[in-house]
Amino acid sequence: MKKSIKFILVSFWTFLSISCSEDFLEIDPEQNVAAENAVIDINTLQTAVNGVYSNLQSNGYYGRNVYVMPELMADNLYLSLRNTGRYLDFNNFVVSEEDSYVESAWNSIYEVAVNATRVIEGGENLLEQFPGQEAQIKQLLGEAYALRSLAHFDLVRLFAQPYNFTADASHPGIPLITEINENEVSPSRNSVNEVYQHINSDLSTAVSLMTEANQDGRFSVNAAYALAARVALYEEENEQAITYSTNVIESSVFSLIPNERYMDLWSVDFNEETLMEVINTIADNAGTNGLGHFFDVTGYADALVTEDLVATYDESDVRLLAILEGSKPGAEEEAYFVNKFPNGTLHDDNIKILRLAEQYLIRAEAYAKTGQNELAQQDLQEVINRANPDAEEVSEVGNELVDRILLERRKELAFEGHRLFDLNRNKKGVSIDQGEGQVIEASYPNEKFILPIPLSELNANPQIGPQNPGF
Repeated sequence: MKKSIKFILVSFWTFLSISCSEDFLEIDPEQNVAAENAVIDINTLQTAVNGVYSNLQSNGYYGRNVYVMPELMADNLYLSLRNTGRYLDFNNFVVSEEDSYVESAWNSIYEVAVNATRVIEGGENLLEQFPGQEAQIKQLLGEAYALRSLAHFDLVRLFAQPYNFTADASHPGIPLITEINENEVSPSRNSVNEVYQHINSDLSTAVSLMTEANQDGRFSVNAAYALAARVALYEEENEQAITYSTNVIESSVFSLIPNERYMDLWSVDFNEETLMEVINTIADNAGTNGLGHFFDVTGYADALVTEDLVATYDESDVRLLAILEGSKPGAEEEAYFVNKFPNGTLHDDNIKILRLAEQYLIRAEAYAKTGQNELAQQDLQEVINRANPDAEEVSEVGNELVDRILLERRKELAFEGHRLFDLNRNKKGVSIDQGEGQVIEASYPNEKFILPIPLSELNANPQIGPQNPGF
């Protein structure tokens, strides 16, 4: 059977039975068991939510693809001369609809959206049944709504042109998963505008339900606001982005890790700067498929840091600690290696999804784009001074200030899966650095800045076409 969204729709409970805690309930043997027969109390709801979180670890999602693809297709990473053959088409800017990594991203991220929807449908039935546990149930439901919004947002970033590609965002987006209908086998694509409306609705619901200000490795009210700020920035809803990022910054729950402890940001789990991270315990170790093995010189070191990126940092910039200089045996004599996963090949580090530094940069960009130059400069200076306390004061205004903020985003958020999206949503061209002085120049707008709908999905779902132009 061809694997498609339909396949994912019916795979949820099979996944839970093999991937979650041993005390998960005994479910009905049928594959298509209804949510109300599986999520029957607070314990089974908790287990179901845990199952959705575990989906984030997938190599097709935050376990590797979402961190690597947007960096290789831009100017932060390139593939080493000696590599394992992974992501070659991304490095060469020739991704096709038959690419296995495109398909794995599509399927893995939709599993999160579908499974979160299952949790929502099952959990909402518990509110009236267990009034004494309403706060706990609402918190878990809020997390499920936030997880679904994250999945839809990442899907629309990867598989659709940015929100501002058309004046009313009416261009094709991705199929929304808003309910589980076992009879609906072929969902069609929603417009980008419809997708963003639903993402915002889910985030609003998530905030209204949750009460936790911070949670280790889980969504909280502040993490939902942080994601909402990112979404608003992509929509060019700058005033909303300012409001949401301000909620996080002024919550006093988080703080930037100081300059002298910068590497704690990557080596210490649940540090004071991180709002949301994917938990990877030793037992969860993806081994040779993990990000640590992918980047570390003692592993594959498939993707190396571009010299162009390294040259953007001042020599006193503490963020250079996240880039190691050396040689790769049997390949590049001089190379730069990603060091944001310091455990390397030992076991997988937690993967940071949302952190406070990005919120300052979001608010700075939103301020700059609304003509509030001084406030934008202040927020940008916060991030710059953490990196280098002796840095000069920011003086740019207007478009030059926006460009300075985008440069700072490149330096601060390098290797975290933002670069291609930042360029595309700001209608800028992309220089795909392939190493050894080879660069592919791609101008905006460009059909290849997004991924194609996987051929397997097109074959299995006659309603999802047409394919993205250029594929």
